[in-house]
Amino acid sequence: MRRARFALSVVSVAFSIGAVAAAVASQQVDRRDALEPRPRVVVTLRPESTLRGTEIRLGDVAEIQGQDEALAERLRKIEVGRAPLPGLTRTLDLPYLKARLRQQQIDLALVLFDAPPAVSVTTASQRVAGAELLAVIRQHILAAAPTAVRGYPADAAGLSVQPTAAPPDLTLPAGNLDLKVRGRPPAELVGSISVTVEAWVDGVLHRSVSVPVRVSALSEVLVAARPIARHALLEAEDVRLERREVVAGQGPLRELGAVLGRRAIRALSPGEPILAGMVELPPLVRRGDIVLLTAEGRGLRAMTQGEAREEGKMGQVVRVQNLASGREVYGQVAAERIVRVPF
Repeated sequence: MRRARFALSVVSVAFSIGAVAAAVASQQVDRRDALEPRPRVVVTLRPESTLRGTEIRLGDVAEIQGQDEALAERLRKIEVGRAPLPGLTRTLDLPYLKARLRQQQIDLALVLFDAPPAVSVTTASQRVAGAELLAVIRQHILAAAPTAVRGYPADAAGLSVQPTAAPPDLTLPAGNLDLKVRGRPPAELVGSISVTVEAWVDGVLHRSVSVPVRVSALSEVLVAARPIARHALLEAEDVRLERREVVAGQGPLRELGAVLGRRAIRALSPGEPILAGMVELPPLVRRGDIVLLTAEGRGLRAMTQGEAREEGKMGQVVRVQNLASGREVYGQVAAERIVRVPF
């Protein structure tokens, strides 16, 4: 009986000691909990986010809530990286974001994170096709056509604007787009020119592109109405007016008077535009012609016959053999088969 009572006493003492120890341990835990900071803000990161601008802030990629609104607002404004270029994507992870918060002296013990394995950030964008750039250039050039196209009676409807190289497509930030052509058109539009287009988004210049184009005018020009042989004299029946495309440097003739009485420098095909360099005045003196040699001076005038050794046009100097003396002299063509020699 005594042994049983003794064992019961031992068990009772041990239980009491355990209870006291448990109470002490519980008090220590409560004290540690009271001393250690508890999370006051929850940061829930989104797997994917699309933003505008050049900077990534934590508030752009996460929902931030909690009892400490001042801390939550501070977290929302913290820059955690540079935004990718428009249309591109950048990937962030939780260790990187925590490191950026530490740099801003944020106590991470006050923040609870709910994060996916990775966070994808894309900058909102808009695409501008090269055809849109060309349309803006056409509009700019056609608006200037009445005063800029010199030498050609072509209005805006008679102009053609074609790219000599395909304009590039542009990827720009999302926003209010404004395409502007820099500067004024050149005084002479017809020909190959380079036009600079600026892409503005929300009042900010983002891209500047030079687009090479070829501008041509549709105008009434003279063309050969039938085959024309080399050195043939042109008559009204040899030409006709047609509406053709002309570019800088061609110099097509548009007036009938510009070809009548002239000869073709080379053979011309039917329908071929007649350029200024394709016709010339016929020579007034031809090789082998018997010409009148004249000399005037000091109140005297002498005349004799000569034989032309080369052909010449009005005002040109040609070589002529004096038939009376047999000597060769040089004289200036004064009229048809008339050569004036110095006295």
